Amino acid sequence: MAKLEISPKIKNFLFLWGPPLLLAGVIYYLSSRPGLAIGDGAIDFWTRKPAHVWEYAVLLVLTFRALGQSFGKVWKLWELAVGAGLLAFLYAVSDEFHQLLVPTRAGKLADLGFDLAGIFLGVAISWLCRRRLLGRS
Repeated sequence: MAKLEISPKIKNFLFLWGPPLLLAGVIYYLSSRPGLAIGDGAIDFWTRKPAHVWEYAVLLVLTFRALGQSFGKVWKLWELAVGAGLLAFLYAVSDEFHQLLVPTRAGKLADLGFDLAGIFLGVAISWLCRRRLLGRS
């Protein structure tokens, strides 16, 4: 039986873009679940809204990492922040639109606001980590 060789370019792509694409898939799956609730009222709010913030913060960090090592380019920090932020924001908008099509779910501007807060948190975390890795204080 012949051994399947995966090219270094494909391995590199999967290493860089696999994690953010996997997380995007998890977000999509969770958004597809009708009636997804953790509890009533305040319990639901205090569990789901922080989840919006953290899932998009992590998505931003993973996208920032992937973008920063892709395309054979040395990116400036602001270019990475804007590029990764724009990709994450467009995904958040598409996710809220997708929820409009799921029974018992609703795409909400407030949720988009929590997603955006997560994106800004992710930019701050990525920015600080990147500066530290590059030896800048």
